Amino acid sequence: MSELKIASRYAKALFLKAQEDGVLDAVMKDMQELTNLSKDSREFIVFLESPLYKTTVKKEAVLKLTEKQNDLSRGVYGLMVDKNRESYIPAMAKSFIAMYNESNKIVQVEVNSAVELSKNTLNDIEKYVKSITDSKSVDIKTNIDKSVVGGLTIEFGGKIFDSTVSTQINKIKKELQIA
Repeated sequence: MSELKIASRYAKALFLKAQEDGVLDAVMKDMQELTNLSKDSREFIVFLESPLYKTTVKKEAVLKLTEKQNDLSRGVYGLMVDKNRESYIPAMAKSFIAMYNESNKIVQVEVNSAVELSKNTLNDIEKYVKSITDSKSVDIKTNIDKSVVGGLTIEFGGKIFDSTVSTQINKIKKELQIA
């Protein structure tokens, strides 16, 4: 079974139980913390995937790292470790976040630009995204990428809108090669 299927099954079960118990927002916060931990700590990922550590050591460590989180979240982490699915915990958290965002009509947008964008520009991007989706809220994450040169890329919902100077230069180069 693929990693995505395994992770999404645990995420769906957690989502439904959190919804039933009325702790959906608290569990969402836990999943965001876990995702940030996974991004910031390569050692955490290596630890989860390593066959050198016993299940009891992994479970103890994961529960210690998440001791301030909701009991429901921690219960799923423990269950996943018990079932030797600990390497899927970060993917489960991402899957949970996607389910939460979909149910609350939140669109996550990633914007890459060469310089920091003004509040007006970010507001315009938010209005644009809302106009072509049925979202109630837009969560914009900005990245400064010097290779963009000028313009920006906007990525959401599996779509990429690219208005960078480098992309336009590459298009012109291809057209000149064809002619």
